[in-house]
Amino acid sequence: MLKNFTHIYSKIMRWELLKAPFFLYELKDRKRIILISFAFLLNLNFIMIAQNANDALRLSEPGIISNARALGMGNSYITLGNDYSSIIFNPAGLGLSKQSKISGGFYYRAYDNNSTFFGNTNNYTNSTTQLSQLGGVFPLATTRGSLVLAFGYQREKDFTSALSFDGYNPNNNSMIQDLTSKNDDIPFELGLSYPLFDNEDYYLYDSTIINGLLNQSGTIYEEGGINRWSFGASTEVGKDIFVGGSMNYLSGSYEKNREYYEDDSQNLYHQQTDPLDPNTKEFKTFFFNDILHQELSAWEFRLGFIFKWIKILSIGGNVKFPSKFTITENYYVDAYSEYANRYFIETTKNSDIKYSITTPFEFSLGASLSIWIFNVAGDVKFIDYTQMEFSDGLTRGMVSHNNKLIKENFRPVLNYHLGGEVQIPFTEIRGRIGAMYLPSPYDGDPENFDKIFFTAGAGIVAGDALSLDVAYSYGFWETYGDNYGIDQSRIYQEITSHTILITTTILF
Repeated sequence: MLKNFTHIYSKIMRWELLKAPFFLYELKDRKRIILISFAFLLNLNFIMIAQNANDALRLSEPGIISNARALGMGNSYITLGNDYSSIIFNPAGLGLSKQSKISGGFYYRAYDNNSTFFGNTNNYTNSTTQLSQLGGVFPLATTRGSLVLAFGYQREKDFTSALSFDGYNPNNNSMIQDLTSKNDDIPFELGLSYPLFDNEDYYLYDSTIINGLLNQSGTIYEEGGINRWSFGASTEVGKDIFVGGSMNYLSGSYEKNREYYEDDSQNLYHQQTDPLDPNTKEFKTFFFNDILHQELSAWEFRLGFIFKWIKILSIGGNVKFPSKFTITENYYVDAYSEYANRYFIETTKNSDIKYSITTPFEFSLGASLSIWIFNVAGDVKFIDYTQMEFSDGLTRGMVSHNNKLIKENFRPVLNYHLGGEVQIPFTEIRGRIGAMYLPSPYDGDPENFDKIFFTAGAGIVAGDALSLDVAYSYGFWETYGDNYGIDQSRIYQEITSHTILITTTILF
């Protein structure tokens, strides 16, 4: 939180009113308190939360959940289509459907994080099971060409993740110091910081005797996702030339729950952390639990084409237009400090904050080759992450600052998808394999921060009315995160992701 009049008021009233009743103050001091009290009343609802580029990236990165056939082939699905999932890969693919069909499925996702923190390693996992899609494709009778409609539900993204860390930070920094340097109320209310005044007895800033050398530990859970409610259509405008579009309403939620501890494991801090409060002697533990909850909504539009050339080769493209997400955000904090003979507890809740983030264009181009029992497909997707943008609801300065950081720290990327499918001769069984390469959107990241997925799957058609497909993906990449500051309390992470997806389709 940023320093505001509420904070200054609380510092003065806590420190100065402990010394003497209000009527004993000199005139200039009484006047100063009255003026600040008036400013306090005017700013009770002044709230500022550090929304940042990670919020924009979370909404802008493509998800990998689709249907089982697509995932088994590395989501190289721009020109294959022929089912409800075409509504997101390339709505023109809906036109390839000759029969009405309803598809439904579930997915299981496990997120495994091996972290390294000041030489200590920790492993933490989180998992979820969700409905992946439920939608229908319905060709309409036409005298020429084709017209196919589709509508339904699909899970767009899954935010499930986890992190655990525990290690001794031998340096002279801590979250207590970081919050104090920002004049945050939390350490002050917990007796961990105290105000400093100038010679005229005017408030300057907060200070703390804490100087690092603490054991730091904690956990972070992330959960939620984005759901897609879609309507799409495709038509054959010329022989073997299909165009289509989809309109999608996106809604969902995101929640991040962090529990963080700083402990005086070396028993270094015996003196009072607040000079006026003897209860703050012998500091032991600082605990900080913050929960960020966001409700998300947006509209999205896609257009695409497919051209089938010499019957065995198909070429297609798709464009996803920018989506303007509306985010309604709540932020909660529970914190406490423990001393030899006393606990201090602080709980805060910020009111709803509503703001907007616009995601960038996505341009996709792909091709597939079908020969006898083999299908081979490949796609490439261009995303310029520097085009992410904050707007509405935040202060002009914060919007400008965030958008500047996006321009400076992100880059355009090309995502690659490749897959193959083979039908076992004389059966209705198909085997699939694929891969995805998704470069890190951060400018300057090394290659080991790029996301790589290997996929495999199988499918079977039972008669003329039912098909069942299953797919598995294994993803891995590296990343890091800072508890505060820049490279002061950094956690290095090796991520693995496991997804199992099952899709059933009924044809009629």
